Amino acid sequence: MLPRILTYLVLGVILFIGYQWWSAQQAAMLSAPPPAAPPAPATAPRPSAPPADPTALPAPPPAGQEYFKVAVRIPVSPQAAALNEINNLIEQGNDAEAEAKLAALPPDVMADPAVKTATATLWNNLGAIRGQSRGSSASVSAYKTAVSVNPFDRTARMNLTFAYWDLKDPALTPAFLEETIRLVPDEPLTHLILAEMLINKDDLAGAKTHLGHATERASADPKFQSYLKYLASRVEQTGKAEEKFVARESSHFTVKFDGGDDHTVWGRVAEILEDAYRDIGQQLGYHPSKPILVVLHTRESFHDATGGPAWSDGLYDPVLGRIKVPTQGALTDQVWLTRVLRHEFVHALLHDRMKGRPIPQWLNEGLAMQLAGDPPPDIPELVRGQVSLVNLAQLEGNWSGLNPRQANVAYLEGNSATKYFIDRYGMQKVREVLEVLATGQPFPAAFQDRVFITYDQFQQRWLDELNEKLKAGRS
Repeated sequence: MLPRILTYLVLGVILFIGYQWWSAQQAAMLSAPPPAAPPAPATAPRPSAPPADPTALPAPPPAGQEYFKVAVRIPVSPQAAALNEINNLIEQGNDAEAEAKLAALPPDVMADPAVKTATATLWNNLGAIRGQSRGSSASVSAYKTAVSVNPFDRTARMNLTFAYWDLKDPALTPAFLEETIRLVPDEPLTHLILAEMLINKDDLAGAKTHLGHATERASADPKFQSYLKYLASRVEQTGKAEEKFVARESSHFTVKFDGGDDHTVWGRVAEILEDAYRDIGQQLGYHPSKPILVVLHTRESFHDATGGPAWSDGLYDPVLGRIKVPTQGALTDQVWLTRVLRHEFVHALLHDRMKGRPIPQWLNEGLAMQLAGDPPPDIPELVRGQVSLVNLAQLEGNWSGLNPRQANVAYLEGNSATKYFIDRYGMQKVREVLEVLATGQPFPAAFQDRVFITYDQFQQRWLDELNEKLKAGRS
């Protein structure tokens, strides 16, 4: 059985996106605004932690990349000295020399099963130290070699599966996952990954089946099992809501709707989306890697089907990979329809661009508003004391738990800060920050790396500009 600590390690990353969405959905991040006060200069709000949510799952346990490694059993053989030397080089972090010596081993020594097993383990451990220092992309080659040397090395196979998943590598196919499941039948992670893949293909029935398999195999981990049951219920709910929907495809989108009146809407929706694909993709310098699914709901069923907050006009669901919008009034208010579809398309594009890695929600929403053609932020309302500014760091998580008044503050602030970012530094810098962020860098580091000022300095400069606008408005 694969060591349980490895399960926690891989699980911590796999659950990051879905778990973050779930636990943050219930947490309010802003305190209620105080009564209106006389105009006052905007000052940098002090960061504070969001209130604890006792109903949310605790964060996945911290894990280190060393748990991908396996103790090497060096057999008694003419190759023992060479294998011990390679093992020492790996332990010392000298991966380049270790790889050269591994590659130089004579092919005929693999006839000894014990040497073959030890060699595969060394390749696996080489991949582990590279993954720790340089990320999954640096580890794939070593894992692949380990698996080719010993196809029955369960740890190497799971490491390779995880690396493929982390990189969204096309080599991670259903057939590859099925083979991994046959080799490591007692692990829930492969079923979860396969369920995610089937969700992306809109095969919700197949996804539900594999989530069930994952749940059965996660009995030793109640928190993981609870998450899997939650995800399975979401998949089942969505499957029922879309059971009778029909689908139509455009060049880059699949649009699902409930027939009837919606049939007259989907053509207009597809036209708006294809325009957004060209325009917004060009501005962000990126186009989605696969067709995006868009689901049209009636106004009556939208909130029940999406589980979104009551104040939302549309929703991009990153867990189930689909844009959801209500269709009521879509033909009579095409300005609204265009804005909502473009807004949610930005979220879908950014999610694909980041490969599921987090992006600060204030920037996520700000870019969606700026590129959707939303009205400019109401600066006077932000700084007149009618609302309380919140430190941008407190607006990085999910906003689903906000009430309408709090959400309005968050959207105003995100829109304003993003507009300042674009106006002051240009879309090229935005694209560069996103590029670094997609590698897994924390946002403050990615921001400073490309903009050459700190996150705090950016926020202060933005606030200074707000004050200047306020003074200009009074004169």
